[in-house]
Amino acid sequence: MKITLTESEFVNRFLAIRPDNFSREGLRALFEYLEDAERDLGEETEFDPIGICCEWGEYDSATEACADFGHAEEDPEKALEWLRDQTQVVEAGESVLVLSF
Repeated sequence: MKITLTESEFVNRFLAIRPDNFSREGLRALFEYLEDAERDLGEETEFDPIGICCEWGEYDSATEACADFGHAEEDPEKALEWLRDQTQVVEAGESVLVLSF
């Protein structure tokens, strides 16, 4: 049995379970990314906040994300480019969500 979640339901349910992992803006961007992936792959995604938290991280900037993965890059555009070469990246305003690699 499956139910379809709207963006606001996704965000609210996620924040009720894991309130400290992502910003609201980050969750909205991640919801859009996951919906696009569903359409592209033709497969439904299961709502699994714990799994998402294990796979994704939100950073204040691409340079911060690079540093966390052991790559020093001060230029934000080059940092974003490096991240995209390594993994999936979702931009959410000033922050970035990065699929763990």
